[in-house]
Formats: sequence, structure tokens, C-alpha cells
Amino acid sequence: MEIFDRDTFNMNVSIRRLVASHGHKQLSESDVLIFHCPFDLAFLDYVDKPSILYEHRAGRPTTFMFNEIMRLVEPIKRAVLIQDRPWVNSKLVELYQRADVILVNSKFIKRTLKRYFGVDSFVVYPPVDLKRFRPKCTNPKRSYFLSVQRIDWQKRITMQIDAFKGLDKKFKLKIIGGSENHPNPDLVKYTFSHPKGTYDLVDSENIEVLGGVEEKDLPRLYTHAIATIQTGFKEDFGLVPIESMACGTPCIVVDEGGFRETVHSPALGVRIKPPYVQNLRKTVETFDNSNYDQAFLRREAEKYSLERFENEMRKYVKLAVERHALRRR
Repeated sequence: MEIFDRDTFNMNVSIRRLVASHGHKQLSESDVLIFHCPFDLAFLDYVDKPSILYEHRAGRPTTFMFNEIMRLVEPIKRAVLIQDRPWVNSKLVELYQRADVILVNSKFIKRTLKRYFGVDSFVVYPPVDLKRFRPKCTNPKRSYFLSVQRIDWQKRITMQIDAFKGLDKKFKLKIIGGSENHPNPDLVKYTFSHPKGTYDLVDSENIEVLGGVEEKDLPRLYTHAIATIQTGFKEDFGLVPIESMACGTPCIVVDEGGFRETVHSPALGVRIKPPYVQNLRKTVETFDNSNYDQAFLRREAEKYSLERFENEMRKYVKLAVERHALRRR
């Protein structure tokens, strides 16, 4: 579980400063520096270059995930995190101020940065590989629901498990997550090893845990799904719905976080309200894939092309160079 206390913050910053103080070829030879973690902005203590922070976390252990983390940690750790939270957030503000331009991957993260840190930013949605993720046939079988994600507490996979355990066996769920050869450790308590190397949920004949799958198989699994299900806690953006739509498959998502942006229309899928388990179950029982236009879903996904991403990034690289020049005057 990711947590930010005073010690963790200082350790992360100190590591970056140590690396930078001994010289870093890529940093010194680059024209513009693009970082993905605010801790990396500590490199700017040693390297004077135009910089962009492409932020997708918004300090989540001390912002929108804080209350959930408080429920999961032991009391002593909880007290430390509560005490250190204001200090950590003040230090994050100092780091954010070092970047020439801050980009975010969703409007949700933009609002979060502004709310907790007073930071302004620009939204640049991530790209999807549209050559890889595309429909694999014209008449998919549509015989199961699909769940794709990293398996940890934030993804709330147990919601899906509980929902499908209460459904008729004709409603099938395939869960993808973990490495290619082993299931994610977080799923072990729900599974037993199958002789063929797959993983099935105990006492749940309608749920199959595939673990990790090869890259070439994922577009096919998307294509033949009735819908793709996502239950992540306040997902910052979430590429899975876009990958699914690129393959012509609609989505069922929880109504929070970045999912409100990716599944922004009933023509793209369903956003379920709390209580999630009960409403996911009801949605699955009544979901009709024939109500969705595969070509329309594909066109929506094409808005997240690599070409669009490159064009937007070029614009903000130019802005970072201009702002950096003004700072140096």
C-alpha cells in the first residue's frame, strides 16, 4: 500500500538528490525534462532545464485516498499519517512549484491538484495503442463479462466477485490481473490452482481468474466480452475503458473518478451508483450488448490516439521552454 509520511517523503527526495548530485547523463543531455512523479522534481536542484510534470496521482495517499488508507492501516501508523499529512502536503506544494508546466491525465486529477495544493494544470489524456486494440472479428461471441486491472485493494476486485457470486451461472466473469505465469498474490485467498494452469474462484463456477495474459490475447478477450467491468476506487483516468471501446466493447464502471470522463455517455456503457455490489449485479442481469454500436465505440476510442497525444505534448513542451526562459530572466 502506498503511503506518504514524513520519513517516506524525505527518503524519496534524498534518493533523487543523491542521484542528481553524482551526475545523470540523460538529465544533462536532455533539452526538456518530463517527469511522472513529483519527487523527481528534486532533480531540478541540480539540473537547469525546462521541465514538465505529467501528474496522474495528485498526492493520492494524502488527498483523495487518505480516508480509505486510514481504514486499512493499524492504529499507530494511522496516528503518524494524520500527524504528518499537513507537512507532507506543504512539501508537495514546494515540489509542484518547481515545474515549468504541470500536465494531468484527467479533469478529476486537475480538480484534485487545485483543491489540495492550489496548483493549476492542463489536461492531456493518455493515448491508447489503436493498432493493437481493435476489434478482432465482425461478429463477436459476447459470452462473458471481462475485468482487467492490476489486482490490489484500490481496484476493489471483491466487489465484482461478490456481485457475480450472487448471479445465475449463465453470467460469466473473466478476471485478468497479475503476471503472465502466476496470479496476483492478492487473489490467492480467493483461488485454487487449476490443472490447466488457469485459476478459478472457489465455489464460483461462473468466475474464472486468468491471471496475466499475453499481450496478443487481450484485444481478443475485449472483443468477445459482453462488457468490460471496472470498479477502481476513484481511478485517476483508467485506460481500460478506452482499450475496451477500441475493441468495440462497452463498459460498466463505478460512477467516480476518471470513469466519469471516459464513460461520459450512455452510448459508451453504464456508470453504476452505490451500493455497488447490488447495482453491479442488477446491471449485469439486464445488460444488453446489442444496444451498443461497435463502430461508435471505436470512434470514441480514436479520440485517444497517439497522434493526438503527441500534438498536445509538443504544444506544452513549447510552453515549458517559454516559461523556463522567463524564469531565468
